[in-house]
Amino acid sequence: MIWDNTLPRWAPLLPAKLRFRHMLAAHHGGRTTGRFVPVPEEPPPDPRRAPLRIHFWTPNPWPSTAIHVDRVVPELRRQVAALGLPWQIDAGGLPTAPVDWLLCLKAVPPRGLCSPHRTVLLQPDDADRVWANLDRFAHVVSVSSPVFASFLGTAHSRTWFIEETETVDLIESGGAALDAAAPSQRPPLLLWHGTRESLDGLVALKDALASLGRDTDAELVILTNLPERSERWGALPVRYAAWSPKALCALAAQARLGIVPARPSVPDSYLKSAGRMRGLFARGCPAIGDARSPDVVAFSEICGMPSAQTADQWRDAIRQIWNDDVRLDRIARQGHAQMRAHYNTARTAAQWLWFLGGGAEGPDRHGSPHPAALPRDRT
Repeated sequence: MIWDNTLPRWAPLLPAKLRFRHMLAAHHGGRTTGRFVPVPEEPPPDPRRAPLRIHFWTPNPWPSTAIHVDRVVPELRRQVAALGLPWQIDAGGLPTAPVDWLLCLKAVPPRGLCSPHRTVLLQPDDADRVWANLDRFAHVVSVSSPVFASFLGTAHSRTWFIEETETVDLIESGGAALDAAAPSQRPPLLLWHGTRESLDGLVALKDALASLGRDTDAELVILTNLPERSERWGALPVRYAAWSPKALCALAAQARLGIVPARPSVPDSYLKSAGRMRGLFARGCPAIGDARSPDVVAFSEICGMPSAQTADQWRDAIRQIWNDDVRLDRIARQGHAQMRAHYNTARTAAQWLWFLGGGAEGPDRHGSPHPAALPRDRT
């Protein structure tokens, strides 16, 4: 465990939940940081060719199950088959027999299903739930943001980072949507998507968004798991639409602009990835994200899109982009090009190939970056 000398000597003696909060406050405040290794995006030059039984354990049908396992495993199987590797790759509930690699999504498994040296935690969020049991895993993989990887690295010496991605087919369909209608030529739809638990981040902007109804012809569409209905936020028409993957693709192809404000808490903003915002870009919809997330800020800067934190910043950023057709369309293209080049599941599968094919068990087993795993410049 990595403890900065600014932390009290007694901090390791706290209960796990208090240790989590204490370390989060220190990390957010810049008083400590953790080491992690970005997993290379190229398959290993000589992957391990011995038979391997690999199991992704997904104990619940969370959205993260679809994002980090369901959309990745088919591409991983395809790449493994193309290399002629004798690997068996399964996903779902607990395996019925011991396996060679057990990759656990946001949960601690029973003992005996896999060697402790090859039991891996995949964590996109909610680190507080597993903080007391990180020592049960030989490796911890952040599948969220670099900041989240750094935070996990304060508590585990073998922390890795794999970014959230979208399928190649979905990204190509988003490109087709852009070709069919540039955002500036679409209906005046402002799109938000997410579960009802995430609505508090949007509702906090209610007054700022209401003012848009006085100055623009915008309509806000809220794509979520609530009954369909319509209402008004001041002069702004608001329509609730039923969430589904198909509906998200359809509305993203129709919307002029998306918005992705974060939830109020530090774990739900500072540690979060730009995945929801990038998902809209992948589907052909430019989107404004929350400036409290460093990952959002970094992706926004690459695209030329402003990010926002306060209600005034959100109002100003939306107006600025909404009324500039040329800039809106340019940002949409730049963001989509980034998705095609760097954020597709073919890359994620290649990273897992590297990890499982010998990279994670490289020459240095004590937490130092593997020579092949140095960060890459993606600008």
